[in-house]
Amino acid sequence: MFNAGEVVRFHYLWKRQVDAGEESGRKARPVCVVVRTPAVPGAVFLFAITSQVPPEDRLFLSISQIECRRAGLDFPCWIILDEYNRVELDKAFDFETGRPLGSFSPAFLKKIAGIVKQAAASRRLAAVDRS
Repeated sequence: MFNAGEVVRFHYLWKRQVDAGEESGRKARPVCVVVRTPAVPGAVFLFAITSQVPPEDRLFLSISQIECRRAGLDFPCWIILDEYNRVELDKAFDFETGRPLGSFSPAFLKKIAGIVKQAAASRRLAAVDRS
């Protein structure tokens, strides 16, 4: 259904919303499909994209103008890399559509994956399981 690096619209549920007792995302926003693993072939890991400058205490990456264009996003924007939503595709009802807006380049996706790997190693990565 989706491939790594594609940007889709999804009702993303922030960790802070889960902590406050919410169960679904408030609005559809662009997210990046970063990882699909052979161990869990039916699941994707989604990282939120925002047009608001993230607070300094968040782990994020600025998205360049060319990457925004490739992904079908307005410039400027940022991808938040210290939390994600894990979604099993056969139970996914929060996608706005099955069509991607666009996708990031393999080089940019590799940069994202490197930061996510570091965040996981330093225990700065929060998961919101939407299964």
